[in-house]
Amino acid sequence: MGRSIAILAVLAGTLLALPGAAPAQDNAAACTALSGAEVPASAIGLPTSGAKVTAASLDPAGYCKVLGAIAPKDPKAPNINFQLNLPNSWNRKVVHFGGGGFDGSIPVTTGPARFGDPKGPTVVSLGYATFASDSGHQAVRGQDAAAFAANDEAMHNFAGDQLKKTHDVAIALIKQRYGAAPKRMYFNGNSQGGHEALVALKRWPKDYDGAIAVHPVYDLTVLHLDANHLAQALYRGPGSWVSPAKALMIYNKAIATCDELDGVKDGLISNVRGCNKVYTPQSLSCPGLPGPDCLTQAEVETIAVWNSPWKIGFPVEGGIDSFPKWPLLEGGDIRTNLGFGSSPNLQRPPVGGQNAFQATMGDQQVRWFITRDPTFDSIKFDPKDWKKQIVEVSNMQDASTSDLGAFRRHGGKLLLMHGTIDMSVTPHNTIMYWDRLVKRYGLADTKSFARFYLAPGFSHGGGTFAVAWDSLTALDEWVEKGKAPGPQVASDTNTETLGRTRPLCEYPAWPKYKGTGDINSAASFTCAVR
Repeated sequence: MGRSIAILAVLAGTLLALPGAAPAQDNAAACTALSGAEVPASAIGLPTSGAKVTAASLDPAGYCKVLGAIAPKDPKAPNINFQLNLPNSWNRKVVHFGGGGFDGSIPVTTGPARFGDPKGPTVVSLGYATFASDSGHQAVRGQDAAAFAANDEAMHNFAGDQLKKTHDVAIALIKQRYGAAPKRMYFNGNSQGGHEALVALKRWPKDYDGAIAVHPVYDLTVLHLDANHLAQALYRGPGSWVSPAKALMIYNKAIATCDELDGVKDGLISNVRGCNKVYTPQSLSCPGLPGPDCLTQAEVETIAVWNSPWKIGFPVEGGIDSFPKWPLLEGGDIRTNLGFGSSPNLQRPPVGGQNAFQATMGDQQVRWFITRDPTFDSIKFDPKDWKKQIVEVSNMQDASTSDLGAFRRHGGKLLLMHGTIDMSVTPHNTIMYWDRLVKRYGLADTKSFARFYLAPGFSHGGGTFAVAWDSLTALDEWVEKGKAPGPQVASDTNTETLGRTRPLCEYPAWPKYKGTGDINSAASFTCAVR
């Protein structure tokens, strides 16, 4: 099988002695020596046909960029394409990055070490080896993003198998390059990547020493089915459609009603619980004739669906049987994300890519994963008719279980973070996950291995407060030094408010203005619970 791992491991060990960097010529030689290297199937913890490096080149930024492919068992299934970055000066630590959406491409693996801060140092520049994969399929322009699920192996790879396969290949190549195994392995992901982080901790808890999961879609199946449920509410009949203009009105009234409940007018709703007491769907209803600044009864009923939990009708993976409400009345902007579409011609649900983000994701989950019928009309989908299939898919791809006992016993640490106005993955979903952890372990024991932060004004990567957070440092110091993270500091990367800071409070606390001081400084706020 080409050049063997054993020969290359000896070569790599000769070229680079740890710790510290080898001379430049040795780095180049060690890197190019990986080109064509093969990892046998026997070195990978799940069935494959082995892996091969397709390219290896020394990047001027000081790392070896390794590209490769993991071959499937089923010859009709796609490869798992991966990228591994090996710094010239390695700190003996590795970061496994998660993907996004239905995956289909290799995510950025050389990005900033500080979450959300593109101007800071990269993870690789700090000495971490990094890797990620496309999850076992390649997105095709003009094709449904979930069409890969027609192949069983590709579907199972996306559902989590690719994580173990890519991890084991990366470890084998790291040993080749450095002649040593990592001393720390971390997972870092948000959205689908956050889901993948929790899948990894659930299925392979001893493979990871820590994980960062930002707005994690741990219950991916249920999120998508809820999105389909919301689409059904939006399109249920005459008058149920809520226009983008009405959606903007709902957002503006949320800010006007709730902004100052945290003690300061700053465009952020931090006191979400206080907001829930005064801003309801009924408060938006038209007292007389319909108009642009209020909602008809049919529109109120549509918004009430978004503002209420949805009952599936039966338990799925982890024992959950519901999906929580969305932050539409807490400062979330629904116009572009959750089924409202971008123009009035979307008042009926076209099948495929014409619908808004969440409705499209739900539609594709129904057609490609649950019914496995690409022609199925998802607006007519009733979960109770597909209970068996839903439970099977949820068991395959979800990580809703609150049982993190094996990860905890391994000494693993978990950082969770979510934005309060996320309309792609509702923050109430992560709140529900945290509450279930606390119910299982108690608050003190839960906080011995996990912390959860809510960020007011942060959406699914942007929002009125676009969070930058030094999460990797916080995780590494907890794992390496036992320094448990308390409240953190987040900075805003929005152009208009660049550099303002806020406390990143541990749930259920929120940033409350002290009454004096610079409103753009975290020092002027305290983490309050009432």
